[in-house]
Amino acid sequence: MARIIKASRIMQPSILREIQDYIPARDVCDQLVQCYLRTFEGVFRVMHIPSFMKEYEVFWINPAAAAPSTLLRILLVCAIGVVFYTGPEQPHLRADCTKWLQAAESWLSAPHAKSRFNMAGTQISILILLARQVCSVDGDLVWVPGGRLLRGAMHLGLHRDPSHIGKMSVFHAEMRRRLWVTIMKITLQSSLDMGMPPMISPDDYDTLPPSNVNDEELTEADAVPLQPKPLTEFTQCSVQIAFYQTLPLRLEICRLINSLRLSLSYDEALKLGADILAACHDKTSFLQSFLNSSAQHAPNVFQIKLFDTLIRRFFLCLHRPFYTRAAHDPKYYYSRKVCLDASLIIVTPTVHPPEDAEDDWVRLSYRGVGFVKSFFLHSISTIFFKLISRIQTEHDSPLSIPLISSRSNQPSLPPDLEPYYKAMLYARFVTEQRLRNGEVNAKGYTWICTVLARIDALLSRTDPDAAILAAAKKAVSATVGFMRQAYFEETGEHIDLSHSYPFAGRDHGRGEGADDVTGTPRNMEGSGGFGGDIGGARRSGEDLDWERLMRDESFDMGWGLGGSPESWFGWGWDVQVSHSLCSI
Repeated sequence: MARIIKASRIMQPSILREIQDYIPARDVCDQLVQCYLRTFEGVFRVMHIPSFMKEYEVFWINPAAAAPSTLLRILLVCAIGVVFYTGPEQPHLRADCTKWLQAAESWLSAPHAKSRFNMAGTQISILILLARQVCSVDGDLVWVPGGRLLRGAMHLGLHRDPSHIGKMSVFHAEMRRRLWVTIMKITLQSSLDMGMPPMISPDDYDTLPPSNVNDEELTEADAVPLQPKPLTEFTQCSVQIAFYQTLPLRLEICRLINSLRLSLSYDEALKLGADILAACHDKTSFLQSFLNSSAQHAPNVFQIKLFDTLIRRFFLCLHRPFYTRAAHDPKYYYSRKVCLDASLIIVTPTVHPPEDAEDDWVRLSYRGVGFVKSFFLHSISTIFFKLISRIQTEHDSPLSIPLISSRSNQPSLPPDLEPYYKAMLYARFVTEQRLRNGEVNAKGYTWICTVLARIDALLSRTDPDAAILAAAKKAVSATVGFMRQAYFEETGEHIDLSHSYPFAGRDHGRGEGADDVTGTPRNMEGSGGFGGDIGGARRSGEDLDWERLMRDESFDMGWGLGGSPESWFGWGWDVQVSHSLCSI
């Protein structure tokens, strides 16, 4: 009776019925699921694969009768798989991902949330946050919903080991441990992306790591204790266990570098850096030892690269505050060297040359945001500082003589700078591919084009300001073409640039929300917003200047480029493509 009364008081959402029209064909779904399983599921354990595949097969017997939680988990798995899919339908599927995510988030946010506080609801919440980042759907804004996910997990008791919670099946106990580690991964990565504290410490949980078993050894019918394999043997949970073992160290690093009151000493940074680097090396070497194994569940190159990068970026972020100080104090030379080494390792693709051959890692770098864009940005900005500071110093020195290439009679780079210059060229290629794959951040591509133009101008002793202006005009013009083509591939239509389209004549800022995406004007009158200055960022209504608030001032290098690389990449430049851009 109570349920009937509650149901009568709410609107019944129709979005789940409508989303049925956007389910891909069975053969495409099969490929998308396999794309997900070979990439993200091996690193972010969310599903029990045999159980999920059983649900998947039952779903296709009668899709219309599927439970909402089953339908949404399948669609979210497919959404993540789209990033790695290479079929001709990829651009159209890329556009459909937004609809799948919208359906899942609408289902989660509907009334009677208590009914969704279970394993399926937690899995859907995790998949939404992963899909938002790899599908570039508000993927830069994961820290806030990630906090909700963490608190929801603690509400369910996932922060307590199942051994403390009375009688529970072996299956559910193991799934709770797996989900907790994945949630902690998302919490830490999003905190590092946003420069925010993780809001949890090792004292706040006692959940043990998942057992070192493969999925087929774990069934819902099991009532006897598992027999875990030795930790020296690789299983489908080995990557998850490796992440768990580094959790306390990564939490401490994230807490210290993002603290408002604590000052990280260099000695402490050196100690923590040595510990996290040793852990990264040991765990990655362990995973690599099984790379060419004939075992059924051996790790692949993508999973090892992603694991290494997600751990190594903590080392990079730990030493970055000391990186720029090395230019004035030799005490910090070690930080300068290891930051450059770590940055080159992170940006180095898994295939060579990446322009001629794509693999899953390259595809992720073309399409992912959130933690993907974050570690790419931190690495590229570090490399850029090395290049520009050295070249600028030599350019300004009366004692320096430009190196001349014997093949072209043109000034060339010193040999020790070649790897860094090649990394910047690769970064330009990646940012171009991101635009071709539907990203609307023109600033990142424009920034890299202009800094490369400045470097070339300094090397050739020509006017750098003129070179920057010419490169910026060319980059913006190219961006228009990339975005036109991406829009056409997704929709089959040419983008409407007439003055009658919904956004004509409007100036857009961050934080305008979904109603702005639909072209519906908003009336933000009254004092409901946070007026005044917040951290030096002037706010009017709800339009907070996030670029100024989140900028890494320690990397504000100037040299005529107007601020730090983070301010160009971090929050985007959502271009309102217009005829005026084409006329630059």
